[in-house]
Amino acid sequence: MKEFDKVMDRIKNLTEFEVQVDIPEDFQFDGVVPYDMSISGDKAFVKVVATDIKEAKQKALEYFHGSKYE
Repeated sequence: MKEFDKVMDRIKNLTEFEVQVDIPEDFQFDGVVPYDMSISGDKAFVKVVATDIKEAKQKALEYFHGSKYE
């Protein structure tokens, strides 16, 4: 039951954050885009559902820069 409680607590604490990330020069969209975003120049404004702003920023960075941002 503890795992269920952990999952439910995480779900209850999810919030949508908008974070700004730099787009790498060599980035190309390939496949499904998992986030709602707008792009202006070399900046992306990405809406991410996460438990806090740090997690939201991390998810956006991983999308644009790959797993090197773990």
